[in-house]
Parts: sequence; C-alpha cells; structure tokens
Amino acid sequence: MEKNALLAVALSILVFLAWSYFFGSRVEQPSPEQPAEREQALPRPVVPQDPVVRPADLPELRPGVVSAEPVREIREVVVEHPLYRAVLSEMRGEVVSFQLKQYRESVDSSSPWLEMFKSGTRSPQLAFFKGSVPDLDSARFEADQTRLDVTPTAGPRNVTFSWTSAAGIRLVKRYTFYPDSYLMDLDVILENGSEGILDDNLEVRLVGTPFETKKGYYNTTEAAALVSNTVESQDAQEVKQAKIWAGDIRWTAYQDNFFLKAMIPVESIQGSVRVNRVDPAMVRLDLVMPPVNLLRNMAATYRFHLYFGPKQLDTLKSLNLGLDRAVDYGWFDVIAKPILFVLNWVYSGLKNYGLAIIVVTILIKILFWPLTQKSYKSMKAMQKLQPEMARLREQHKDNKQRLNAELMTLYKTHKVNPMGGCLPMLIQIPVFIALYRLLGESIEMRHAPFMLWINDLSAPDRLYLGFDIPYTGGLPILTLLMGLSMFIQQKMTPTPGDPTQAKIMLALPVVFTFLFINFPSGLVLYWLMNNVLSIGQQYLINKKA
Repeated sequence: MEKNALLAVALSILVFLAWSYFFGSRVEQPSPEQPAEREQALPRPVVPQDPVVRPADLPELRPGVVSAEPVREIREVVVEHPLYRAVLSEMRGEVVSFQLKQYRESVDSSSPWLEMFKSGTRSPQLAFFKGSVPDLDSARFEADQTRLDVTPTAGPRNVTFSWTSAAGIRLVKRYTFYPDSYLMDLDVILENGSEGILDDNLEVRLVGTPFETKKGYYNTTEAAALVSNTVESQDAQEVKQAKIWAGDIRWTAYQDNFFLKAMIPVESIQGSVRVNRVDPAMVRLDLVMPPVNLLRNMAATYRFHLYFGPKQLDTLKSLNLGLDRAVDYGWFDVIAKPILFVLNWVYSGLKNYGLAIIVVTILIKILFWPLTQKSYKSMKAMQKLQPEMARLREQHKDNKQRLNAELMTLYKTHKVNPMGGCLPMLIQIPVFIALYRLLGESIEMRHAPFMLWINDLSAPDRLYLGFDIPYTGGLPILTLLMGLSMFIQQKMTPTPGDPTQAKIMLALPVVFTFLFINFPSGLVLYWLMNNVLSIGQQYLINKKA
C-alpha cells in the first residue's frame, strides 16, 4: 500500500510537470473568422453617466462646425524618464514606443532596452461604440511640446494632445509622468462643440503583442481584467472570437509572466471589457465606458492611470490599485508569495538569486525535516516487513479479505503505518508546485545570474561547447546533475517489494531529467539542492539504522 501511494505521488508530480511542459506552452493558431457586428457583440452598458460640465482650466470650446484641418507633419513627443524612454505620436495621440531602461531584450548587457510596444502596437486608442466621430481613427492631434525630461527634481510633467473633428467634437488627451514610478496618468476630455447631441460610449483600447520570445518553458500572454472583484483572464493565443467581461471594472491589462500593460480607471466604472484578436500575434482589449449624453457646449472628463512595466509584486502592491492581483502563481498562490518575500529578503543580503534559492531550499528542508524523517523511518520499517508481507500474499493469494486482515494485524503488531511514508510527501507537494510556478514566472529570475555559465535563472541551463548538441544546443550540466542526484536518492530509498514498481521508480530520474532539460535553471537548481539535502538526510537515517 505504501509503495503504491508513493508511486502515485511520483506519477502525480510527473503528470503535473508533463502537462505544464507539453500543453501549457502549446500555441493554437486561431482560425480566421469574420468579426461580429459591434452592436451584437457587446451589449450596451445600462448605467448612465451624467454629463460633466467643462472644467475651468480647459481652453474655450470651438463652437460650430470646424473645417477639415490642413495636412501637416506628424510630430513625435519624446519622454526621457529615469525608468523608461517613451515616444508618443501626434497621430491619434498614442504611445508608440515604451522602452524599459532597467530591462534588456536579452541577457547581453549591450542589447537594447526592452520594448513594450512591439510590432507597431499603439495604446491607448480612443474610439466610439456607435461611431459618432468617424474621423477619429485618422485624427492628427496637436501636441503642446515635443520633448519632456522627467527628473526627480522637476516633479510631475505632462504633455497635452488636442484635436477637433470636422463636426466640432473636441478631444484632449493629457498625459502626466511621475519621476519615481512606472505609473502615469491619462485624462481624456470630451467636448461637444457640434450642433447636435453626442449620445455614445467612449472606448479606450489597449493593444498587445508578446513582449519577448521565450523558448523552452511554459510562457503565457494573457488579456486580463479585474471585474467585480474577480480577476478574469484569457490566454491570448486562445482568443478566437470576441469575449466580454461586464461589471465593475477596476483595471484591464495585457500581460505575460514578467511584464504588464494596464489601464486603470481612477474610479471604478460600470462598463465592459471586450477582448478581440486583431491578427495571429495581436490582441485588443476595449474598455467600453458607460453611456454619455452631451448637449452642445457640454463636456465629460475620463481619468485613468496607466502602468507599463514589470510585474514586480512589491512595486504593484505599493500602487494600491489592485494590480498586484495580476501576479498569480496558481493553485498555491498563498504559499508562493510568502516564499517570494523570503527569497527577496535573502537576496537583499547575498545579492545573488542563485545563492538565495539555495538558502531558501535549506530553510524549506529544515521546516519539513521532521516530516521527512518520519517518512524515511516508516519506509525503512515497511522494508523490514517485506519478507513477511510476501509470505502472507502467497499464503492468502486466493482470499483478498483474509489477506487484508492479516496485513493489518501485521502493521499493528509492528506499529507500522502503511501510509506513514506517503503523507509527509503529500504535505510537501503544494510547496513544490508553488516553487515551480514562482521560480518560473517571477521577474526577479529574469536575466538573474548565478555563477559560471548560468547567467539567466529564468532560462534553461546550457553550457555551450562551441558546437551544437542535438535538441539542446548546449550541455545541460545542472539538469544532468539533478538527474544523477535523483538516481542516487532512489538507490538509497528502500525499494518496493514489487519488481515492476522498483523498475518504474528507477526510471523516474531519467524521465525527470528529460522533462527538466528546458525548465528554468532556477527551478532545476532548487530541485538539485533539495535532492542533495535529501541524500544527506537518508544517509544519516541509514547509518543510524
């Protein structure tokens, strides 16, 4: 019974890892579909929004119909910030480039800064649900300046884009940048200078493509939103038709394991988020605001926060906007986040995440030492009973009821719990799964060096020898050591009486080695250190016995 349970535990872990590896990163190309009609795809929000009178600091409205603007050069506004370099265009007044100065495209220190707006994506885009302003898509805004230097001594800086449609509808987009944060503000001011009533819903859009190409490990890009206090998400590769989330919207975002583009209404709104695929690599999130009904010479103001930056838990928590809920480590998130806190605390002293992983592994091993000790002792006791159990199975092979009764009597006589070796392991499985997600998806691991050839704990371990090795490219030294340590641990562990089970248990190190070849080296390092400590613990138990 004990060996069956142990085998079940090992196979459960194997199934979990295999599912994540083979199916978690699977990319499904969407089939081309015709977009549905907008009125049918999205029910119009029913919560009304009262018109807001024109703020006192706005320029005077331009009454009447405005003639089409002359063709002029489209300028760009460059924002130099301690944390990033942003470029905004007068074409629709959107962000066209956003480079993070503390993160590189690759582990090479000379590689470019990470670009958050790849493949010509622009955000945030403005549109109207019913198309009340048809010329908005080709709008050429006018910026009040072309360069901003945001420095700690200068304080917040802002740039304003303004545009008036041919019908007299005026839009103002004001961006505000803060010197010590990735967070920005966006105020959208809508003025009705036309002859009629403006009755529509403003849409504010985020467009996302993968921030970087990552091979060899489960890596997801998602459309997400915090709606009615629930985080809704959809794998970007699985968006095949419009998906709608409606309710109390706190934020909407496009994200991967490490980075996040988010739009947060300053005050939560009753509206909708519609997720659409633009092309095989591009997803668009439309935040549909509540209805607005503006008479002539009336205005409405919409206020948002924007966050384009790393998914760093402490940073997102400090904003107090609920964005920290975008960092989700799955089933055992409640375990993973405290471990991340301890990992960062250890790193603050050692300044090396590889060493921090080793220290955290030791701490976890100490925490579970009594349980593991009990498990090994129980397995040792069960091994001593194997001859007697074999005799009973042979003696009562035709009477399973009598056999079970005799086995239970044997366990009671020798005070052995057949599940004693399995239960402690079951308790540790949530910690393993939490670490599996944590070490594979935390931005702290991205491009974090350890030592020698291991210069990125979020990437697979490879020692390149000057020539390509089939399948791996380089030699996975750390992974091979992990497999060897697992094999040694299996040889030291009491073997099951069933020869078939014994062969399966000895085959598991080989299976795990192949499975771990493309896992992040930080996760392999944890597993290796855990095996080494387990070998030491097993040695002490065997020696004492």
